[in-house]
Amino acid sequence: MLLLVDDDTIIELAALIGGEEAGKVTKYLLKKPGITDEALSAILKLDVREIRRILHKLNEQGILYYELTRDKETGHRIFKWYVGQEQVIGFIITNLKKILERLREKLEYERTHQFYWCGAPGHRKLLFEEAVDKLFRCPICDKPLQPYDNSELIKALEWKISEIEKYLDELTKARKVEEPPVEKKK
Repeated sequence: MLLLVDDDTIIELAALIGGEEAGKVTKYLLKKPGITDEALSAILKLDVREIRRILHKLNEQGILYYELTRDKETGHRIFKWYVGQEQVIGFIITNLKKILERLREKLEYERTHQFYWCGAPGHRKLLFEEAVDKLFRCPICDKPLQPYDNSELIKALEWKISEIEKYLDELTKARKVEEPPVEKKK
């Protein structure tokens, strides 16, 4: 099973990380890999410093990579930029793991705390200790606070955690299938 992320997803991801211009840069790099920052600047009509900022930001996140060469006449470094399909998959897996950890923390918090609420939309739910401090009155509207049943939220968190775990498992298995076995040196 070949694990690929489609171009539209990569462009959208780049735009989320670096803004609309990063999406444009990535879209162009998908069409014409190996282009330099100066060429991108001229084609997209953006300042070369802005292009470099975008390229390095996406490189730091693992979306792009570059090949470094030297100009034979001037000795200047030349960066040729590429979108890294495998790096994008790694970025997605890493961030899904971070999201999964946050969801697990949220689930634990919801399971281990008792909440009180006045029932008014937009008013926050208070922990038991906060409710006691407020004499079980809403600090915004002064209505009495009632115990809040968060069982639906707990079910939703459990479901989402399960879905992400399944997806991560599939991604990890697919990724392992693609990796060639490492040969041991004799």
